[in-house]
Amino acid sequence: FAACGGDLKIYFQGALTGPYAETGINEANGVILAIDKYNATNPKTKVAYDAIDTQASGANSPALAAKVVADECAIGVVGGMYSGETLAAVPIYEGGKVPVVSPSATNPGLTNKSPYFHRVVGSDLVQGPALAQIAIGLKSKLFVVDDATAYGKGLATIVKKNATKIIVGTDGVTEGTTNFTSVVAKVAKSKATAVFYGGYYPEAAIFVKALRDNPATKNIKFIAGDGVLDGEFIKLAKKNAEGAYLTAPGLDMKTAAPALYKEYKTKFNREPGLYTLEAYNAAGFFLSGVKAGKINSADMLSYIKSTTYKGVGQTIAFDKDG
Repeated sequence: FAACGGDLKIYFQGALTGPYAETGINEANGVILAIDKYNATNPKTKVAYDAIDTQASGANSPALAAKVVADECAIGVVGGMYSGETLAAVPIYEGGKVPVVSPSATNPGLTNKSPYFHRVVGSDLVQGPALAQIAIGLKSKLFVVDDATAYGKGLATIVKKNATKIIVGTDGVTEGTTNFTSVVAKVAKSKATAVFYGGYYPEAAIFVKALRDNPATKNIKFIAGDGVLDGEFIKLAKKNAEGAYLTAPGLDMKTAAPALYKEYKTKFNREPGLYTLEAYNAAGFFLSGVKAGKINSADMLSYIKSTTYKGVGQTIAFDKDG
């Protein structure tokens, strides 16, 4: 701490600009709220907020993570936001011995990646089977599409494994796809009654509109996971979002933490999003470590590994796999 020459820092890793910024800003605000509330109690050790804007890209995140590792004041990272950027950054954090707590990265492989990685949400081994059950419950013939990302393809693979009997076709796109014409044609040909999309909201909004615009697929049920469950999906998809089935291993702040929700709205003049509460609690865990005198990253790591933290609306403890 002496070498740091300033306040300790908690970093946020995620998208603050670009197509996925809506999720990132909502998470970052959760971290800011936790730090501001902590500093307002006049603690003897102050904590500053900092962020790396990865735009949720696995290509961008390692170099940005290296900046965090180089900052002697960094005692922890809340992030990454999405699985791909997190998988790419975790080896850098491990090399620099900086503990990481993700509020929202759900790829199952992350927990075997490093002893420095932890998350406060269930993985896609929870979400995938739940999504398959939705499709099965709808008595559907299911067509599965994924975006080839660590998250989207990973989740689609789990859905397929849990819904094998009802699958009538599969297809893949890439992140950033804007034309879903050929996918919609394949869906129509398969006579599917439901589509599962493994991916994120910018592409999902375009895909669902393309499905609704085609007479053969206009009534198809649209199913997706937490990468699509965002207010931005509704803004982008408009009326086409109506009736979508979406899941997330997260808590709604308004329901789970009504007093905190009011504080959040007053401070930021906007609604919290999915994982705002998880980001707030992840930061809160680090802050409780600072309060307990854990002012370097090695002490912080052993603190979060061995402590049960009572957050707002959630109690958090990590098993050996984070």
